[in-house]
Amino acid sequence: MTPESDSSSSGNISDCKCTKNNPNYQRDSEKNDALPLASQATKPGEGIPLIPIDAMAGALTGERTVLEYECERYVIPAFKGADFLIPVKGSSMYPKYFSGDIVACQRVPMTDLFFQWNKVYVIDTNQGPLIKRIKPGSDKDHVLIVSDNEKYDPFEIPCSAIHAVALVIGVIRLE
Repeated sequence: MTPESDSSSSGNISDCKCTKNNPNYQRDSEKNDALPLASQATKPGEGIPLIPIDAMAGALTGERTVLEYECERYVIPAFKGADFLIPVKGSSMYPKYFSGDIVACQRVPMTDLFFQWNKVYVIDTNQGPLIKRIKPGSDKDHVLIVSDNEKYDPFEIPCSAIHAVALVIGVIRLE
């Protein structure tokens, strides 16, 4: 889902609106205006937390811990089932994802980890979070990490270096 943003937008995802250019747009029948795609949560525990760590598309980050209560939260009806939002940084997943996009993610339990091959995931690794396609590795103890941008070579990492996994289920793009 790619919302359109108003030219006077502050760059905040709550400023995004669904418009006629988006096939999923909605209209307020009384005001005949585009409805907001996202709104900032007003009640504690409401909405999806926006994790303030960039999902590094092409570069690695250091270890960092964020508590959910420290996060801004947004209500985004189109992303039911999303556990968190996280911004993308870098060009390794271009053209699918752009630096600055915000992806909605659904956590995958580590106790019974199952990858849907060739899907895009945010993975928390020893070297920081990555947003990549996951494919089978050379053996059952490794996975192949693949960028959509052909300028970035695929690489393998051991499954033991993955601390958390989330399936990317949607994207918000500010224009």
